[in-house]
Amino acid sequence: MSGDSSTAAFAKKLIAREFGELFIYPMHYETIETIWADERNRLLLDEVLADPDLPDEARFLAAEVFFRKDILFMQRHSPAMIAAIYANALRNDFTGMANSWGLLYDHQDDGPVGIAFLTIGQKAIPALCGLLDDESTRLQYQGSVEAAVGNGYGYRTKDFAAYYIGRILGKPLRFHRDIAARDQEIERLKRDTGCGFSHSLSSR
Repeated sequence: MSGDSSTAAFAKKLIAREFGELFIYPMHYETIETIWADERNRLLLDEVLADPDLPDEARFLAAEVFFRKDILFMQRHSPAMIAAIYANALRNDFTGMANSWGLLYDHQDDGPVGIAFLTIGQKAIPALCGLLDDESTRLQYQGSVEAAVGNGYGYRTKDFAAYYIGRILGKPLRFHRDIAARDQEIERLKRDTGCGFSHSLSSR
């Protein structure tokens, strides 16, 4: 890990949850308040987000703090870069549960983390396009009700990405329980948006 030693150390603390739990509510919000309360951390958050050599998980967590506390951070950092970081977070399950990304078609639930894609808007589409071939079912819902409902949909990473693209464009996709029908919708989305072309997920 490169970068200034204090910045790298701060990044490690974010990943290790040394400031408190994240993505478990209401502790998530309390942890963000703890991080933000120390003004020195605000500069470190900017430095973590700006350093491509630091782990994407740390950069993702830094962006999460900013989304809650300083939405103007996207004037200092490229929205496309932030979208790529969030796409990597989705692909690699950095939150540890699918709940963070919403139940999607169920009540048009974008999720407390997934809503970042909608906030970024059109500039998030290239990063999301890079997930439209990802068949992984790594993301699983937790909690009695959420798990029973959410896991029953059998969402793949590509289903999350397609949902967000449709929401950004104002043309929500129709949900199909049948995988083949669902994939036909995704292929149509690729054609309509030009997502059939190669898009890089790199946040570098």
